[in-house]
Amino acid sequence: MQPLQFRFRYTEAEYLSASRLLTWGEKSTLVRMMSFFLLILFGGIMLTIIQDFVLPIWSVVALTLLVAAAFVYKLFFDMPKRYFRGNENVRDEYLLSFSHEGVWVKTSQIDSKLAWSLYTRVLENSQLYVIVYGKDARMMTPVPKRVFKGVNEELEFRKLLREHVNHQLPPTSASIEARAEQYIPSGSEPPDWR
Repeated sequence: MQPLQFRFRYTEAEYLSASRLLTWGEKSTLVRMMSFFLLILFGGIMLTIIQDFVLPIWSVVALTLLVAAAFVYKLFFDMPKRYFRGNENVRDEYLLSFSHEGVWVKTSQIDSKLAWSLYTRVLENSQLYVIVYGKDARMMTPVPKRVFKGVNEELEFRKLLREHVNHQLPPTSASIEARAEQYIPSGSEPPDWR
C-alpha cells in the first residue's frame, strides 16, 4: 500500500476545533474542572457563613458561574487562539504521510517520524480527525477531512487508524456515508440531452 500523503496548512478554525476536541476528550480534565468549580462554590458559601457576610446564596452561585464562564472562555477560546496566532510552526505548511510503518510529519521546521505505538487514541468530529499521542503530555496530530481526495482515501485512512491506534473505531462514519451517497458526475462534460 502506498503511503497516504497530505499537504496543507491548518486554518485557525481547524486548530481551535482540534484543541477543543482534545480538551473535551480528556475525562480527567473535565473532572478537574468540575471539582475546581465545586470548590469555588463551596468556598464562597463557607465564606458567607463563617464571616457573617450578608450575601445571598444566589449571588455566590452567580459569581461562581461567572468565574466558570471566564475560565472556560480562556481555556477553550482564548488560549488556543493565542497559541495559533503566536506560533509560526502551527501555521506552517504540513506534509503528513501515513503508512503501516508509521507517521511522518514534515514542515520547514520539523522532520519527524512517529511510530504508531506512540498514539493512544483517535478523536473525530465533522471537520477533522485528532490522533492523540502521549499519555500525560497531551499532544495531537490533527488531520482535516478536507485534505482527502475522496471517500476511498478517507476509508483507507480510517483503516490505518483501526489497525494501529483504535481497534473499536467504526470502519465508516456518517459524514463519509453522506459524501458517498452524493451524486458525482462521471465526467466534466454536461450530459447530452438531445
